[in-house]
Amino acid sequence: MARVFQKCKEDEKSRNYPCDQTRCGHPWTARYREPGGRTGRQRERAFAKKGQADAFVAKIEREKDLGTYIEPLGFLTPLVQVYREFIDIGGDERVNSTRYAYETSLRLHVEPYFGARAIGAIKPKDLKAWLKWMVEDRGYEASTAINRYETLSGVFSFALANDYIAKNPCQQVKAGRTRAKRKTKKTIHLPTLAEIKAIAANLPGPFRLLVWLMAGCGLRIGEASAVSLQQIDFDNGTLYVDRQITQDGKNEEPITKRQKAATKGRGRAHCIRHLKWRDQDEGRSVPLPATIAAKIREHLQLHGTFRVEDGLNRIAGDYLFSNVGRTNILMYSLVDRLWRNAKKAAGITRKITPHWLRHFFASAGLCKGVPVTDMAEWLGHRDPKITHQTYAHIMPDAPQRLRTVMDSVFMLETELNLPLQFDALVEAA
Repeated sequence: MARVFQKCKEDEKSRNYPCDQTRCGHPWTARYREPGGRTGRQRERAFAKKGQADAFVAKIEREKDLGTYIEPLGFLTPLVQVYREFIDIGGDERVNSTRYAYETSLRLHVEPYFGARAIGAIKPKDLKAWLKWMVEDRGYEASTAINRYETLSGVFSFALANDYIAKNPCQQVKAGRTRAKRKTKKTIHLPTLAEIKAIAANLPGPFRLLVWLMAGCGLRIGEASAVSLQQIDFDNGTLYVDRQITQDGKNEEPITKRQKAATKGRGRAHCIRHLKWRDQDEGRSVPLPATIAAKIREHLQLHGTFRVEDGLNRIAGDYLFSNVGRTNILMYSLVDRLWRNAKKAAGITRKITPHWLRHFFASAGLCKGVPVTDMAEWLGHRDPKITHQTYAHIMPDAPQRLRTVMDSVFMLETELNLPLQFDALVEAA
């Protein structure tokens, strides 16, 4: 509980102690604790008059009760410093690639613009000017600027929760964020089957299977690079996808100057890890076409597997791919170089990326009547709406297919054998 007193009467260390005058004119001290009970930091402030000290103590206690107490001078903390605290507080729970993206945004977008400005001095107009600066001066797309803004909004929410500021200025810039998102449009490119075959044919033998895993099973490049023998079920015709190769692994503690220079970026080591944003036991079973299964068997016969044991940045397994010397896992830089060389050797001049193969898989299945919900599951989309919004352009005849089905039912051309009732899993409100 806060209290008001005169040090000249109680504190032996005070230069005015002891003082026996009733109206001595010496300062009054307001002593209180920050939120947290006995663990809260003890603070005090001096006033010329007792009434001022009493009013201050009442204000502090009221703010503590209402949860609006702000640490003295906390609003003067530089925004950059609070941003770094926000990054560090994530600890091991935050995906390393996310941490790296936050650090990059801080270095390239936040620090150059805001400099040493205090977090309490940032107003909504400053945030709008910052968004405009990123697009007009730095040349970023509006969607990129919005992504950086959303991260900064999280920093301000962190500052609000930790009593640096009394309110979040980002709450006044939501309308601009919504408008920018509505303008975002993505163009999906597809390779032809002839181009797919040509690129695969011009890849070195041990890496040709990568193309078919992406085009025939819809795997991302990181997922295809991390396929192990243990994930393949030839009997049931399925491929279980639960891991990927990424560039967000943890670096070993550097010792030499060369190691320190190599790890300067922090968190950029190649690693085999569980799928991002998924629980450790969460994966997906993808149908394995017989043609792709045959190519896997051929690959195993010609090139075998590469054994990896559990360790830093590694998950044990017999992997289908490795580096050229078969001494390490498959690196992104090698895949990129091999892909560019194969495309050039095939005489393909237009831009084709490995991710286009995933679009080919989804588009081929959906245009032939595969349900969106099934395709979403096999692509690894949490919400089928994402799949539908992305690939709606190759399903223009879906309404007509429904009309044909319903007409055939009502005209007794198709017999339905539906149960009178069934159980369904639904989310509770």
